[in-house]
Amino acid sequence: MALKKKYFDFFTMGGSQRWEDVFFYQKWRIQRNYKTKEYRLLDNWDIRRATGSFDDCYKKFLKMIEVYQLSRQRGHMVVMLHGLGQDKNIFKPLWREVIHYGFMAAALNYPSTYKKVDSHVRQLDFFLNHLEDVSEISFITYGCGALILRKLLYFDAAWKHKIKVRKIIEINPPSKGSNFWERIGKFKSGQKLFGPILHDLTPEGAKKIPEYAKGYKVGIIHCDTIVAQICSYLPDIFKKYLPFYEKYGHDNIKDILAIKTPCFRVLQAPDIASKCIKYLKSGEF
Repeated sequence: MALKKKYFDFFTMGGSQRWEDVFFYQKWRIQRNYKTKEYRLLDNWDIRRATGSFDDCYKKFLKMIEVYQLSRQRGHMVVMLHGLGQDKNIFKPLWREVIHYGFMAAALNYPSTYKKVDSHVRQLDFFLNHLEDVSEISFITYGCGALILRKLLYFDAAWKHKIKVRKIIEINPPSKGSNFWERIGKFKSGQKLFGPILHDLTPEGAKKIPEYAKGYKVGIIHCDTIVAQICSYLPDIFKKYLPFYEKYGHDNIKDILAIKTPCFRVLQAPDIASKCIKYLKSGEF
């Protein structure tokens, strides 16, 4: 008698803060539950196709390559890392533009509110070591994704010997930490809501994360939304309690661009996509 499946092929219905991407190929991805360590294979529509160990999901993926006749991915891959409490979907407008201009793109999920920077680094190292048919890679980060990337690139890793890092774009990075997140972390409710990464986002925590080594081409975009622009009229005594005015760069990075947008969300700003594409192509904003 045949065993019944323990799952159904259906949409995942969310869970972005509990599942981390560890494999990506032509929009298919393998994710790992940060707590149970169970893996699942998702197709390009985010429909679950397999569960179990990483090997179980990878073997199923190899079968799906033949079934769906997936073409091999080739070219320059752009990996996108979201900020605190977000998921890969914030990059949708930018992701579409990157694809349109001939790059491959992988917007990753990682459980930002459940782990520290070091844990996210281990996830990304695993992901990059299993990235297939890619020889060039660039990164676009938003918020605390920049700190994770900085620490990731500090260490030598096997993937660095087969993949060349081309360009890095940081959007609104808390490069030297944030007094705002330090204040939030003093409250138990803030610690519970945003998780252990809060310590890494403080000025003290950010000091422990090394700067980029020489040789990396890095550009920074500081974008003020309509909310930030309105708050700019507040007295200075109130501004210090807001995250909009802690714009820190790197001491050794000169490519810095300031943008203002009428949008409520930074990544909805039309200039963000065009400037990122320009930087990926030419190394200038």
